[in-house]
Amino acid sequence: MLRSLALALPVLLALATDATSASAASDSELALSEVAPPPPASGVDTATLESAAKGEIQRIRIDGAKKRRVLVSVALVRIDDTPVGFTVDAILRDAKSGTMIAILEGRAHVDGGKPTDDLKKQVAHAAVRSALRQIPQALAQ
Repeated sequence: MLRSLALALPVLLALATDATSASAASDSELALSEVAPPPPASGVDTATLESAAKGEIQRIRIDGAKKRRVLVSVALVRIDDTPVGFTVDAILRDAKSGTMIAILEGRAHVDGGKPTDDLKKQVAHAAVRSALRQIPQALAQ
């Protein structure tokens, strides 16, 4: 886990330095700012991860958390051949200051079946969901 975090952190931090991303959360408290391109070997494209992340962010309620705009960056950081498994990291940053709030990890895998493109997309979506469902708890601390 530390190795995958060490590999993903520079990518996510590079994405997090984008000055224009702070405006992404101007209309809501939580906004997707970046999605790192997944490794080609994953069989998942950036659009799949982006769609999953946007859908999950829309479902999140952060009523009990401090009122601040938060940007979310997402990256697929690990591929497991089980036959299909993914680990996704999400970094939460304060939109105003750029300060990192939390790094969240989500995992999903399927042990049986043929690793089709549709199955890979479903497992990637589940890994994104697993990471992003931790946002309310992370912001409440």
